[in-house]
Amino acid sequence: MRKTEVVCYEQQSQSIEFVFKKYKIPFHVELTMSDNDKLLRYTGICPDILSPALTNDLNRIIDSRKKELYVTSIAIEATLSEYLSNYAKELETKEIKVKKNKLIEEYQSIIEPSVKFNRNLLFMIVIAAGVAVVGLFANNASLVIGAMLISPLLGPISAFSFNTAVGKTDKMLKSFVSGLILLLSVIGTGALLTAIALQFTDLPMTNEILSRTEMSPVFLGVAIALGIAGGIAMSSNIPGILVGVAIAAALVPPATVAGIGIALLDFDIFANALTLTAANIIGLVLGMMIVFFISGVSPRTFFEKEKAQQHMTFTIIAFIGLSVLLGFLLFKP
Repeated sequence: MRKTEVVCYEQQSQSIEFVFKKYKIPFHVELTMSDNDKLLRYTGICPDILSPALTNDLNRIIDSRKKELYVTSIAIEATLSEYLSNYAKELETKEIKVKKNKLIEEYQSIIEPSVKFNRNLLFMIVIAAGVAVVGLFANNASLVIGAMLISPLLGPISAFSFNTAVGKTDKMLKSFVSGLILLLSVIGTGALLTAIALQFTDLPMTNEILSRTEMSPVFLGVAIALGIAGGIAMSSNIPGILVGVAIAAALVPPATVAGIGIALLDFDIFANALTLTAANIIGLVLGMMIVFFISGVSPRTFFEKEKAQQHMTFTIIAFIGLSVLLGFLLFKP
């Protein structure tokens, strides 16, 4: 069960009460004051399955830009109400179709830590790249997989895709910069460790390295599928680590190989691995944006929706253009 609280102007009371009655939610109302404004506070207890729909409907009525108006939804441990218990069972047994999509605010609570650059993530990605270098030159798939387990690249990619969908320009750019820094750190670590190792021994071109220089349009399709899986994980209660490892597999090894190509002064290795990395990034972002679009993730106000649509259109056009460019590279003789 969740407690839903709404603070509104008196003239909005009929609309608020209509929404509560529409979902058969018991509520009570009390008079309150803010500055010189007379306000009403509505409080209702709602079954979990109805909470997202109820909150969304209430948010359409409330202008949350006003400091005194707000809608809150709080999880409660126990509710002693036979009516609500029976109502919740009725919803489950009748399999009433209710939108179970997460609220935008729920996405934001997951995404927010990955928007800004984090030094701890930098340390993690450097360690992951270091382990990947050892695994690639040792031709040891287990070590390469181990590098994927500690890679934090899912966060910035998810943050970029989500903030594009909701039209948050500043956060979109911050997450882009954060992801770019982490990716460049992987390439730089691969180049530095390879250059150091070359001073002491000859390094072999293993199958683990060469496989990250082979390109095919199939990889772009796989990356899109992984992006869709990442979006689904965010939209549900599936642990992100399950998808994060797969996404790291598409990014950390090829980006590390690009760094190895720099250290070896081998342009073909660098270009092929970097192209594969770019194709995977494009596919991942497009896949996540597809899920957000289908899930109806968008701002609530008309102005914000228009802005988000512009962001989405521009990003999709830019990524399609990059995909065409990559297509020429993938099919080069």
